[in-house]
Amino acid sequence: MNSKLMKFIRQSKGLSQQEMADLLGVSKPLICFIEQNKKNISDRVNTRLRETFGIEYVSNCRKFLEENN
Repeated sequence: MNSKLMKFIRQSKGLSQQEMADLLGVSKPLICFIEQNKKNISDRVNTRLRETFGIEYVSNCRKFLEENN
């Protein structure tokens, strides 16, 4: 998963960085760093993202980004 995907999912759900951080159980600065591609997404955060938003939704977002870039 990359920074563009994380930001796309957050924005598509209308969430602030703080709201996303709260949902995933991480800090707001971590979300910011991930979206700026300054930190990699850990396996734990990746798993939590898929659990929170659903594997199918995350996969569809990834596919959409791949097709439109």
